[in-house]
Amino acid sequence: LRGGVEKSSFNQPGVENARSGWRVVYNNSGEAVEVETAAIAPGTVVTVADLFGNWPVRRTFLSAAQQMRSIQSIIQQIAICHPHVNWQLRQANTPCFYITPSSTAEQILPQFVRGVRSSDLQYLKLDLPASPQNQKAANLLLETQLVGATSKHNYQLPVANYELPVTNSQSLELVIGLPDRCHRRRPDWVKVAVNRRVVRSPELEQTILSAFARTCPRDRYPVCFVHLQISPSEIDWNRHPAKAEIYLHDPSFWQAEVGAAIDRALHLNDEVLPAPHIPDRVGQLLKASEQKSAYSVGVSARQNNDGGEQATGNKIGLMELRAIAQVHNTYIVAEHSSGMWLVEQHIAHERVLYEQLCAAWLLKSLEKPVILRQLSALQIENLSRLGLEVETFGEQLWAAREVPALLADRDDCADALFELSKVADLQAAQVATACRSAMRNGTPLSVLQMQNLLDEWQQTRNPRTCPHGRPIYFALEESTLARIFRRSWVIGKSHGI
Repeated sequence: LRGGVEKSSFNQPGVENARSGWRVVYNNSGEAVEVETAAIAPGTVVTVADLFGNWPVRRTFLSAAQQMRSIQSIIQQIAICHPHVNWQLRQANTPCFYITPSSTAEQILPQFVRGVRSSDLQYLKLDLPASPQNQKAANLLLETQLVGATSKHNYQLPVANYELPVTNSQSLELVIGLPDRCHRRRPDWVKVAVNRRVVRSPELEQTILSAFARTCPRDRYPVCFVHLQISPSEIDWNRHPAKAEIYLHDPSFWQAEVGAAIDRALHLNDEVLPAPHIPDRVGQLLKASEQKSAYSVGVSARQNNDGGEQATGNKIGLMELRAIAQVHNTYIVAEHSSGMWLVEQHIAHERVLYEQLCAAWLLKSLEKPVILRQLSALQIENLSRLGLEVETFGEQLWAAREVPALLADRDDCADALFELSKVADLQAAQVATACRSAMRNGTPLSVLQMQNLLDEWQQTRNPRTCPHGRPIYFALEESTLARIFRRSWVIGKSHGI
């Protein structure tokens, strides 16, 4: 800031238990012009005034509104990497905005992004190992040191196959907006920070967008902040003159770590749901409390052939959801240990089928071919990209002898293939196939069928939204029900005593 700041001052307390601190004012050359004692609470206050005061051309380069937006953006990028710092911005001695400090980026992000609440966000912090490339470099350094040391007198060889430990502690901090609750028109809040500095990393940004693929509505983008605390040896800053864009050594390793962290944050498990908050005084005053049922995690309500309970194989554990009823043959009412959920059956089944198709795009041969009419050359080419070969069957007629397995037994298979001929990529075809093949709303289901669907849906990779971005479930916590029915009222007052 030297040369561009007319005046800056630092207020800092003295030694612990001192009655006053110090106030130091610097001029635009970085020289201290005022040093005096000041009454200040523990901490440091930095004030920057008359920014670009000596550069009038710079001050008039942008409009006042554009300057303010740029300043806000810079402060937000710094603040999200240092959430414990309090920020205040004034213009003409009028407060413009301020940022209240918090312990994590999750707690201050709602101050930046309009319409986003803390309950819309998911926070995750993980310890990371050293990348294989960094570990290899450390081992090479060890070998080099050993070669030099063996020339010394009385040198004793170390234990074979010894690896030099990488002592730098590395971590990944992740804040995501749950796709069923918040998303944006632009990818302006897909941000990456490295070692407390927001930077551009196209590889990681593309990884983030890919991890959220088919979770947000069309032409919408996620809210995601990734903060890597890694060894400086993992970073190459020589990508951009302003050091705003970086290279990461071994980018595939970091992409895999970021993708796995996002997948973990998007899963439905007990770590995602906050525990319902009931005031202690309510529990003491209520003479009778509602008995809560407990269900085994990862155990389905369906029975196997031996009459026992059949456990599912989700390695992260299923939510404690038990199918209770069906509303309008469309919504499944499920009981949870902390409340109740409503799940729309069609899009839950669509999510299940879509991820099955992503795992294996299977084609099935037909004894009787499906006849398609009036296909253009582009439509035939699109079908060929999907592995669906058609052959001429007559004038403006084509025969398809292989179709996606999910469509093989459907009466409208020809209509489905005609729709697939209009899409140019496999992912769009998988979405269309899953949507057409999923059970329709209005289909009555037994309790066993509902439970099976809930179990399969929970094991999907992105269970929060359908491939089109629609939310699949609505959670109603027990604490919310207690507020609706005013169960927190004092018993004596509720009886008019």
